[in-house]
Amino acid sequence: MAIRAMIFIDGCWLYKGRQALFDKLNEKGFEIDYKRIPDIIAQTLAEMSGQEVDVVRTCYYGTIPVNKVGYNPVKQKVFYDFLSEQCGYEMDIMEIDFRKEPNALPDNKWVNANLSSAMTYYATIPGAYDVAILVGGDADYVPVLRRIRQIGKRVQLVAMNAMRGHAISSRTLVTATGSFDFPHIFMDEHAAEFRLQRESVRRKCMNCGKEEETTWGGEEFYCSDCRAKRARHIRVCDNCGKEEETTWDKDFFYCSDCRAKYRTGGAAELPAAEQAPAAEKEGAAAKATLAPTEPEA
Repeated sequence: MAIRAMIFIDGCWLYKGRQALFDKLNEKGFEIDYKRIPDIIAQTLAEMSGQEVDVVRTCYYGTIPVNKVGYNPVKQKVFYDFLSEQCGYEMDIMEIDFRKEPNALPDNKWVNANLSSAMTYYATIPGAYDVAILVGGDADYVPVLRRIRQIGKRVQLVAMNAMRGHAISSRTLVTATGSFDFPHIFMDEHAAEFRLQRESVRRKCMNCGKEEETTWGGEEFYCSDCRAKRARHIRVCDNCGKEEETTWDKDFFYCSDCRAKYRTGGAAELPAAEQAPAAEKEGAAAKATLAPTEPEA
């Protein structure tokens, strides 16, 4: 009888720990093959346990800032959609509203609490899973892992070894007694397996129709010329002189602060000829994102 396993991925930790995989293979341009993560983990656990492993669900936990001045979340949303639609992940993303939490930091605490509560919830549902597999590295998870085992479930850890003297995974977590039922899986020891292998194909740009050789596998494709035209760059606000990164390509430019003041009537009216609707500006910025690359979680 197959072991029913559920994978819980700490997206913030995985993003920040990717460098360990880069260093392991000493390669530039390394990309994680997110589609293969569940398969690699299941295969390794099957070898350890001597039983077939059925991954019933792969859950991904992350954060996304909303209403944050100067930040465009579109690229991050595209990446999350990619994980959901093309990798089959169940996404659980915590939105951080900077209007309510202006000093918030989208750090691991948000993700840790969300992941821990979900792991405990599923553990109480009969037959949901036999083994909880944590892909993470924070010591905060030790209490919940011990609690999961007390409920009668088994626990597996997917972590990373220290690289260049930097502990990617907490030693407290890795060495925690009474928290695990199987040897740890260290992603850096399987770096070559987690590496995304792309094949070069010829594709037509969705914007200009130009054909170009590419390894990009996403549904949407834009050629290098179109991507370069929409690249982010530093511009100086015509109103206050503040420098800000933007994709806005019109002759005039106003920073996010001045646009916000203008919308609320807190600043002098901008010259009529230079008033671009806020929605138009934001829409142009949104179109800058042309590929689901890995954003900071």
